[in-house]
Formats: sequence, C-alpha cells, structure tokens
Amino acid sequence: MDLLQNLNEKQRQVVTTTEGPVLVLAGAGSGKTRSVIYRAAYLISVKQINPGNILVVTFTNKAARELQIRLEQTLGINSRNLWIGTFHAVCARILRREQEFLPFNDRFSIYDDNDQKAVMKKIYKQLNVDRNKFNLNTVRNLISRQKNSLIKPEQFFEFQEMNFYTEQVEKIYREYQKFLIRNNALDFDDLLLYTAYLLEDNKKIREKYSRQFQYVMIDEYQDTNYAQFKLVNLIAAAHQNLCVVGDDDQAIYSWRGADIRNILNFEEDYSKVVIIKLERNYRSPQIILKLANSLINKNQERHPKELWTELETDHIPLLMSLENQDEEATVIADRIIDLKKRNVSARDIVILYRTNAQSRVFEKIFTRKGLRYQIVGGVNFYQRKEIKDILAYLRILINPEDSESLLRIINFPARGIGEKTVSRLLRKAADAGKSLVSFLVDGDYNSDSAGLSEKAESFARLLRSWLKFKNRLNLVDLVKKMITDLELKDLYENNPDPQENARWDNISEFISATKEFIEAHQEITGSEPGLEEFLQNISLQTDLDNLDDTDEAVKLMTMHNAKGLEFDYVHIVGLEDGLLPHIR
Repeated sequence: MDLLQNLNEKQRQVVTTTEGPVLVLAGAGSGKTRSVIYRAAYLISVKQINPGNILVVTFTNKAARELQIRLEQTLGINSRNLWIGTFHAVCARILRREQEFLPFNDRFSIYDDNDQKAVMKKIYKQLNVDRNKFNLNTVRNLISRQKNSLIKPEQFFEFQEMNFYTEQVEKIYREYQKFLIRNNALDFDDLLLYTAYLLEDNKKIREKYSRQFQYVMIDEYQDTNYAQFKLVNLIAAAHQNLCVVGDDDQAIYSWRGADIRNILNFEEDYSKVVIIKLERNYRSPQIILKLANSLINKNQERHPKELWTELETDHIPLLMSLENQDEEATVIADRIIDLKKRNVSARDIVILYRTNAQSRVFEKIFTRKGLRYQIVGGVNFYQRKEIKDILAYLRILINPEDSESLLRIINFPARGIGEKTVSRLLRKAADAGKSLVSFLVDGDYNSDSAGLSEKAESFARLLRSWLKFKNRLNLVDLVKKMITDLELKDLYENNPDPQENARWDNISEFISATKEFIEAHQEITGSEPGLEEFLQNISLQTDLDNLDDTDEAVKLMTMHNAKGLEFDYVHIVGLEDGLLPHIR
C-alpha cells in the first residue's frame, strides 16, 4: 500500500480501480506514465495477479522498456512474465505462437517502409502499372488504410466503388499480399490484420488470450485505429477489465489511420465505464497551460477538461514575427548561442516544425554557426544502405523463404552473379519447388554453365557456414563473423571516397548496437536474445526509439515526433497559414 503514497488523489483512483472498464483522460504532463506503472505494480503486488495475466500496450518500444525497468528497479516488482509492448510487438509475438492457424510460419520477416516500396515497384512492373497515373505512395497508403480497417483484398469492393482506378488498386493489393506470403513476410499493418482475424475467426484462440489477459491496459488510446480497437475488444470484451489511457486533445495521428471515435465512444462500447480525469499538470507553468487551454477549448468534439498546475514562472510565451525562414533560423540560432553562454544544455533545447522539409534551413544556419544538432525522424540508422545489407543477410538465416532479402545481397559484395545468372537461378529454384535460399543451400543448381555452379557454390558455402554457426555463436560473434567473411572493412575503409569510409563507421556502430540490445534484453528478461528477437526489435523501431536524449545537441523534429517528450526551451517555427495547421 506504500505505492499509493507517491500519487495524487486522481492517480490513486486510476491505480486502485482495477475491475471493469476505466477511461482515464490524462492531460499532458499529468503523470499518466506513473499511473500506468503503479497500476501494474498494484495489480501484481497488492491484488496478487500473475504478471503473465496482465497486458500493457504502449505507444513506443522505448516506453515499454522504460516501464518494465521502472517496475523492476524502482518498485522491485518482478515483471518478467508481463506482456508489455506496442500493438505491433504484441501482435508479432502472438502470431509467432499461433503459426499453425496462419498462411505463414513463425520465422516470418517484417518488411519496413523501404522493403514495401521495393516490393510494390516489382508488382507495378509485373502488372505493367503506369506510375504517373497510380502514384506508388498514394496506392501504398490506400492499401495501408484498407488493412487498418481490416479489409482484405477479396473484400475490397465491398467498401469501394468499382471503377478503372479502384480495379487497378485492387489488383496491386492482391498481388502485393501474394508476394508477401510467398516470401513468408508481413508488413506492419499485416501484424494487426492477421492477429485481429485470428482472434475473430478462431473462438478457441480468442478465449485463450481473453483468459490469459485478465487485465488489459492501453496507453495513448486516442491514437488507435479500427484494427487496434477490434483487437482490444476481442481480448477484453468478455471480462471488461480494460483500462484505456488517453487524451482526445492530443489526437494528432488521423493521417495514419487513428480514429478519434475510439476514445470519444468508449462509454458506448463498454458498460458502466468509470471516467477519471487527470487534470493536474506537473510539467508546465500556469501561463503555458492557459495558452494551451484557450486554444483547445475551441474544439467542439472533446471531453471537457481544464488542465491546472501550481507551477509558476517569470517566463511568458513569446511570439515573434520575422521576414522569412532564413531570418527565423538565424534569430533562433543566436538565441540558442545566448542560452548556451548561460550554461543551458543543448539537449534541453528543441525546435518543432510541421514538416521534415523545414529542417533544411536550420541545418544550414546551425552548421554555419557551429551549433550541434540532432534530427529526430530523418534517415533512420537502420535504413542506411550498408546496415540494410547486413540485415538482409541476417534475415535469410532465419527465413529461407525471404527471396526479396536474398536478391538484395546475392551480388553484394560483387561476386559475379548478375541479373542473367539470378534469373536462371530463380527459374531452377521454381522448377525444384524451393525458395532461392533453400535451393542454394541444398546445392541443387547443376547447370550446363560451369561458371554458374562455381559462383553459386561460392555464395552457398558462405550461407551454409553462417547457418552452421547461427546456433553456436552468440549474436555479436555471428554478426562479426559475417562482416569478416564478407570483407566489408576492406571494401569500405580502403575506398578513396570518404562517404564510403563513413559506411564502415556505421557498421562498427551496428556491432555496438547489437551488444547494447543483448545487454538490455538480459537486464529485462534474464536471458540472452536470439537472432529472431534482434531482427524483430529492429523491424519495429520508431523514430522516438532512436532518439538519443543524452546527446549534447539541439533536437530538431516534427511536432508529431515530439509527442510525450519534455524540453526546457521550446521553439515552434513556421506558424504560417497552410503550414500550421497544414493545408492537408
């Protein structure tokens, strides 16, 4: 019961109201994360609930790790059996357990945005689609919206009017899904789609997870889409021990499919809902809250609430009108230089904008003035070419059906396997009824061309060697062996192009990241992770997961990426009609 001493009255109510549906309307800076952590601790230590019977869904992987570490280290709660993670991480875990009911096996790859685009380009070529008439990103986003609405390709025209455009999109969607299944791969949206259908169509599986997850907590509920709403409902509808935490005033992800109705209609979806409002803010002074309240009160569709605080400050919000973006960046850079002279740490300073393109002018001015900066949401470390290559090699060791990953690296580094050779190998693999990886590893590529056999055998020997060591070496040693066998250090470090030299630095950083993942995993679970867990962790990374908040640099990011973060000095730029709010 000592747990409750560190909480205010409303937070205590969140923690102790454990039975039935609970809607927590948590204003910004109101101690929402603390309430979720203490609620989990209360269920385990006071209510004596087995951690394995509790499901906590967080918005980012980083939040999940922090919550688990705080439970373990701060509160001394053994949470190793607790199911905690993002929707995508939880769904991936369920799908790997229930492979017998699915059209893929438990070694599936998870394709990121770049992988999806590469697949879509192949589908376009296969179907002879005109990319000028059918913009690839537009079609990809449309398919994503179908999946988040739990609409499969065969259901497409139940929800779409049939015309020339939609007929072509339906063909692309259908072929795209077939391609993924052939490669034993899923995209992010598939993780939700397949889990939702698994629970809906299979009563036995649904009851299994409903019994297991006796207590369900969902963070950032205002950002859930229909598929996520359905998943939660399928698991929690029977017992209704569901606590959702969110704030309709912070609903900013409708462009990603988030549906504000999920939080606004919660009282209609569940019976006898207890509503608890966390309105006391611990983060911002009253003058900031007054400004925020005056803006958000104009919104017609919201649960009424008024944030308040006991914090005061001499600083007031400052509005500056400047000539253009160059002057804006220069004035802010000079202000930051002045703050640093007053011993303000650069990591406590942030610049927020609406679109990533706005960072360019700040990068230019900051570089000129010698200010260090870190862009959050730029090119993800794991999206760099040299890192994607290593990940492709690692993927095919786990998922031999993943021909897409194999084709990426079959001739990297160059080993004389050109397009004609690849076509012949693919044809022979198809004739043998095997994936290209299995075909190579099994050595079934006899050919009238000695060159084909020699090149293929050289590559196959590498694959066999890594497969042999996959279960003998730990993760770091396996990665090091692969990098050594591929002679990547010589390839990049001895190259006269400094950009190529930098690729080796990134590979060295990748080895460090692998070590850090193992240490963090062991700290939380007490066990050493396998290659599957490592690859899944990378696949489900978000921009916020990659934020280095210890870096002594000014942070530049979109407002969307800033969600949930705290900074002492905040600059909001580009307050122009059509840009903020955005024209779309």
